[in-house]
Amino acid sequence: METDQGNTQAMVSGFGDSSSIVEGSGLAHNDTAVQTEVHQIHQENVARLSTMTEEQIQQERDKLMQTLDPSLIQFLASKKKQPTAKIQHTIDGSHLTTAAGTADKAQGSAAGGPAVSSLTEEDRLRSLVSEQDNSQDVLLAEMDTGVPLQEQVPIQSSKDWLNMDVVEHEKLEWMKDLPAPKPGDNKGKVARFDLEGQLMCRDKDFPTHLGLHHHGDEPEVAGYTLEELFMLSRSRFPQQRVLALQVLAKIVARARNGEFTVALSGPLLPMMLESGMVFIVRFSLDENTPSLVATAVEALHSLLVLPGDELCADHVYSWYRGNEFPVLCPERGPEEEGEEEKGRDKTDQDLAKEDVIKGLVRMTLLPRLRYILGVLRPDGPAVIHIVEILIRVARHSLQAAYQVLRCPHLIETVFTELLPLSWADKVCSAEKSEVHGRPLPQAMKLMRVLCTAGRNIAAILISKHSLMERIMRYTAEHPSDLELDQLEAFNLAVESLRTWATCAIYGLGCEAFRELYPVVMQTLQRLFGTLSAVGSQADPQAFQAVALFSLTEATTHTAGVAAELARLANGGGREGNHDNLPAPPINWSHVSGLLPAVQLCVKKWVTQAVSHTGQPQEVNSALVASCLHYMASYLSKLVLQPSQDAVGTLQYLEELMSQVLLPLINSDYFTLQLQKISTFSPTCQQCGTPGPRQDSPALPDLGCRKAVSRQQPWLCVHEHSPYNMVTAVYRLAVQAISIHKGLSNKLSSLVIHQHVVAFLSSWQSAPDSASYWLRFEHHLLYHIIKLFTQLVPSLPSCHPHTPLYHRTALTLLRRLLPGDEHYIHDLMSTVIFQPDFFLESRLGDPEAADLSDLLQLSADAVPTRISSAAQLSSHPSRGTLLQEAYTRLPGIRATYIQVLQGFKLDADKSRSRAMQRPHQIQSLLLPVCSGPLLPTDWVFLPLVQLHSLANSLESRGYPVESLPADVVTTVTNSLRLILMLEMWRTETLTCLTPAAKLTRLMCVFLTGSELFLDGSVHHLLSSLLRHYTQPGLLATLDFNTPIPGITSFYDLYKSLLGQYEATSFGDSLFASFVLLPLQQKFGVGFKKLLLSEHDAVFRTFPLQFQELVVPVENYLEPQETDQELLQMYLGVLLTGVVRQQWAPIFYLIMIKHITGYIFAHHSPQDTARSLLRQVMSSRNETLRQHILHYHKVNLDARPLGFDLYPQLLPDRLQLVQDVGHM
Repeated sequence: METDQGNTQAMVSGFGDSSSIVEGSGLAHNDTAVQTEVHQIHQENVARLSTMTEEQIQQERDKLMQTLDPSLIQFLASKKKQPTAKIQHTIDGSHLTTAAGTADKAQGSAAGGPAVSSLTEEDRLRSLVSEQDNSQDVLLAEMDTGVPLQEQVPIQSSKDWLNMDVVEHEKLEWMKDLPAPKPGDNKGKVARFDLEGQLMCRDKDFPTHLGLHHHGDEPEVAGYTLEELFMLSRSRFPQQRVLALQVLAKIVARARNGEFTVALSGPLLPMMLESGMVFIVRFSLDENTPSLVATAVEALHSLLVLPGDELCADHVYSWYRGNEFPVLCPERGPEEEGEEEKGRDKTDQDLAKEDVIKGLVRMTLLPRLRYILGVLRPDGPAVIHIVEILIRVARHSLQAAYQVLRCPHLIETVFTELLPLSWADKVCSAEKSEVHGRPLPQAMKLMRVLCTAGRNIAAILISKHSLMERIMRYTAEHPSDLELDQLEAFNLAVESLRTWATCAIYGLGCEAFRELYPVVMQTLQRLFGTLSAVGSQADPQAFQAVALFSLTEATTHTAGVAAELARLANGGGREGNHDNLPAPPINWSHVSGLLPAVQLCVKKWVTQAVSHTGQPQEVNSALVASCLHYMASYLSKLVLQPSQDAVGTLQYLEELMSQVLLPLINSDYFTLQLQKISTFSPTCQQCGTPGPRQDSPALPDLGCRKAVSRQQPWLCVHEHSPYNMVTAVYRLAVQAISIHKGLSNKLSSLVIHQHVVAFLSSWQSAPDSASYWLRFEHHLLYHIIKLFTQLVPSLPSCHPHTPLYHRTALTLLRRLLPGDEHYIHDLMSTVIFQPDFFLESRLGDPEAADLSDLLQLSADAVPTRISSAAQLSSHPSRGTLLQEAYTRLPGIRATYIQVLQGFKLDADKSRSRAMQRPHQIQSLLLPVCSGPLLPTDWVFLPLVQLHSLANSLESRGYPVESLPADVVTTVTNSLRLILMLEMWRTETLTCLTPAAKLTRLMCVFLTGSELFLDGSVHHLLSSLLRHYTQPGLLATLDFNTPIPGITSFYDLYKSLLGQYEATSFGDSLFASFVLLPLQQKFGVGFKKLLLSEHDAVFRTFPLQFQELVVPVENYLEPQETDQELLQMYLGVLLTGVVRQQWAPIFYLIMIKHITGYIFAHHSPQDTARSLLRQVMSSRNETLRQHILHYHKVNLDARPLGFDLYPQLLPDRLQLVQDVGHM
């Protein structure tokens, strides 16, 4: 013990007379008081330590070492090592002298000699303050790393450095090594990118020589934030601006390709647009520095162009209706229509936030691009980017395409510089930086996109800019003779043929086809001799061949209507708005000679495909499909020709069947194609809407983010997709059967094949999805259904699959996209309402429905027959209603076709494109692909439209007193179809919840005052109500959650209550609909609405217990506990608003809940006693007895519906006595 005490005394004596840590610098006293206070604190600490043992001191020391920050401990230890003399102002042996001080003065200063005394008082004070500040910075720097700053920045001053004899280490701190990044959760942290636009890992330590640490915030983390890049893009130095724009361009390109979908918390592109990237890029285009302009063009290209979209669009051009394309402009709601004038008052910033392309066009983007092309003449990559930007602008809308066409000198510059008629000899690939004066395939694609926008634009390009001369120049020769690079020459030829085909779709450019007819035939013969269907996917000749077949198909359609147009021109009739159109310069005789040459090619290539034993991917299916598409188009126009040889056509079809179609259909190759349909179906694979949207509403695209991915919405147009090939086969089969009915037996396998049946079953049961590329899947399904429709009347083997095909047709009707309005009309006309597709009516289903109802009635304790206030003859059974609906299918079809008259204009345009009628096609642009054409509740559409019309008339002061007969017919037919689909096609309406269906049926009661009293309407509504209140469906009924298509069910129910008060006549069916939302599981809101605003309902609510369609327990359980509602219940009972004679259901509900609450042990005593006190004070003896003596529900106890205790129970009697004594 003495030894420990001695050691402690020795340790304490080592602390000295003054503290090395406490200096008193923070005390606001004079120097003497500060020193006294510091010395007193030091003495207290020493005294405290002297009373402790060495072991205790060590424990406290260890505790401090474990709890304090290591940097703070190092700092405190360094304080012990520093000299205590305040007058010694040195750092690392260097004195803080004046700038003119010499080495000798510094040495004298260290010794306390005259050098220090020679300083003025002001210099000494400034030196002291400077030293304190520098010491703090140094200590902070050392605390971060644990290494003295002199060692981090090892720089020593030299006497040869003028005015630099003092080393200010704190100013050299930026030169020290960066600390390692701190590991941790990156969630919520700012994203940083490298110079290639890749997302940086914040935890990884990157070397500084990569140039990724030149930023102030988080200097240890590599990479740059968007904010830092945006700031750098506004630098005064062009090199920095170029670097920033290059990085931003790469970031945008990666973001548009979906590379940051998982790593970032939200889509990056909308945020960058919101931050003003459009204006940064646009302002940079106005610079004169070539490198900066080229980089700005690259950034604008990355922002506007999604390469995957263009690749897929080029890939499907030769597919059926693949030459059509949707406009890529922001979707506009109905309230935004007609606001074009308002848009002119918006600023450029506001307009660019709504529509990037429109904003850029207003900011004179097109004239600037023309100046860059024609005057600055950038290198090849920048020129290609400019052309692709113009393509994206032209795809925006018809108006944008016209602005590209009318921009002064823009199109002239493109034709002169990028589509010349003559050019120098070909250059090697290394010298391609200069593209001016040579044909550019992308420039010809720009012409094709402009022609796609409209017939008028194509005519202007042909007549004013000599487009056909250039097309003929590029296609008349073999690509190898064009003095261009081999691949570039083939690409130019392919784009020229596609542009020519686009013009031919309008009936334009056909004179050139007649002139180059020998060249076309020669090319077909060469393709037949040299091109193979196996192993030619990458052969440029194969792409040329496919484009050539697209051209011949388009010219065949034009020649096919020549006879009809000639008849119209001669006064034989008029058609639509295309009066007096001149006949095209080619007729059927100019294209009839193409068929033998094409048939030779297709025979050869089909034989090669079906006999190939290698990998299926080695077969060029696009080559075979293009020939089959041509033959289908040829047959569709052949039957319209006056000179057609009917017998010869039938013989030709039999030959075609035996030599082409049957070998192909029965081959293993085609079986594999059918098997792959489900694999490449975006709907079956449920990848139509992959994750959150990555584009911006102001800059929409088609979603082709990764061309190599198989889980994306363009899966059906993948390079290995079977859809083009299979669609061509079914399309040709449909045309062949429509001409030659005797071929039905040979083609039956196409509709009953196991892979086809499996695909249809999977597709119609998959969730809905929306993507433009799905329309090619829809085209295949349409032709499969059309072929089945043609085969089913004559082939009994198809009958078992009829329900499946009918369900598929109903599902396809709901999923068709804008541009396919014609298919809606055609499916309704030929499939949806076709009696042959409702086999249930002929298989005894109506009788089975009646038997099911009888069994249900016998099992139920309470019948569910609903009477009516109208004078109805009898209540037909559900089977009778179904049989009557079946016999009225033609009338139902007429009703729905009439309701869809709003699509008439679009349907006419779609029909012209689908049937390839050149004189009626004005544009190949499709509407914005915002989703399916028909709503999911299209079956209820007549009811909703009539309700909206009635509301519109009443809001303008024209109440609907009576309805015309056609309105009653419309409602009846709509209810008939709903009943048929609910009974026989249940799967087609599962996308709607029971609440959504019932709310739409409520529209019938809100349309007119007597519509629901019509006999047929009443019977159908009653049958549907019983169906929707079955136990399985009733459990899923929910009026609390938002209902699709209904803004507010509360408001709708309020209107329903008002309509009941005014026009119900006490109708039991109407009352049953009113009761539905009053079930206990739907809360108290609807009940309070009824009691507070529509209590007149109780006066005419004679619904009886046996007429309930919902079990009475749903209104009685669980016990109501809302005190306000219970008070309202009791209030209407006491005032006589609710009486048992007027509203027996409500009387039972209120008596049960009031009694249960008053006499429940868990109810608050004050509220329960208050209610009981009001009951006891009532003069209505009967009501008082019912509440006090209520026992249980017994619907057989007429007329009350509940049993009573013969006398009060003891606990109830006690409670009554307690209330009476109060």
